[in-house]
Amino acid sequence: MKKKSVGKIIGFIILGILVLGILVAIGGVMWYKGMLTPVNATECSKDCDETEFTIAEGNITSVIAQNLEDKGLIKSSFAFRIYMKLEGRDKKLKAGKYTLNPHMSVQDIVERFDKGALAKTFRLTFLPGGTVAQAKAVIKAKGYSDEVIEAAFSKKYDHPLLADKPAEVSLEGYIYGETYEFYEDATVEDILKRTFDEMQKVVKENDLAAKFKAQGLTLYQGITLASVVQRESGTLPAEMPHVAQVFLLRYKKSMVLGSDAIIAYRADQLNPNRSKTDMSYLNSIGCPWNSRKCAGLPPTPISAPGKGALLAVANPTSTQDLYFLTGDDNKMYYATTEAGHNANARAHCKEMCRLL
Repeated sequence: MKKKSVGKIIGFIILGILVLGILVAIGGVMWYKGMLTPVNATECSKDCDETEFTIAEGNITSVIAQNLEDKGLIKSSFAFRIYMKLEGRDKKLKAGKYTLNPHMSVQDIVERFDKGALAKTFRLTFLPGGTVAQAKAVIKAKGYSDEVIEAAFSKKYDHPLLADKPAEVSLEGYIYGETYEFYEDATVEDILKRTFDEMQKVVKENDLAAKFKAQGLTLYQGITLASVVQRESGTLPAEMPHVAQVFLLRYKKSMVLGSDAIIAYRADQLNPNRSKTDMSYLNSIGCPWNSRKCAGLPPTPISAPGKGALLAVANPTSTQDLYFLTGDDNKMYYATTEAGHNANARAHCKEMCRLL
């Protein structure tokens, strides 16, 4: 009996050691991954807190790593050295001066080193709610030709974000609004892929494909509806979940969405130079774009939805409102019935609604 008891105790000890070892290993991996992320995870400011960093001739990785940590550019010199070992780049850093910032991950910093000393970069800013036409103008302003831009935007991309996008439609809705930094030799394809990557990160981190499915939408349909929410409530981001619920309810009931932003988008496509005060397009545009007359989603997104609009469609409010309007005081007013909606218009939308 005593031998069996001793055996059990030894077994428990061994098991405990194994479990402890597994927990330590998991903790070590989580710590390592965390140490590779940027010191400052917030959105990069205009000047990006740029710091000049020098790799002297003959500097070994351990010295470079410690200097990076001392300057607040990485979280851990030890994790940096591990990364360099695992990537097989321990002795491949080039001497010279570099511009770095605390918004860069370890991978970003090493890629900057690979580019060589003082590699020239430029920034592009695409705004949430922007269109493909506006994105092209932003890229053109950086010196890219119309021919190169059109070729890149017409290209077919093998990217998970675009997996269920109909092949015949444009990239409308996918040029994710953000400020990006590129090396001066970046192609327009590089620029577009970077925006896809950024949007895909939001989709994955927030499980949007599954949450859109729970709303009866594919990823493409969810992005499309989010683009409408973005244009209808972009100046009032707190209202996005409520606006999204209104559109979702109307969509599920096979009602018209009633979004003038959809019709205006089509009018801009047909006549980019149209007078914005001329509202005749609300009646002249036909189906499937006239959301006052035609039920269902627009054929394509009408803008690039931001994170707030995407999350709003994934997590709408639980209200039963079927109507909303923006009042003259720039506040949203909701109603469950058309009579209530008309009452809101009379009380709160005398000037804005007069234009419609």
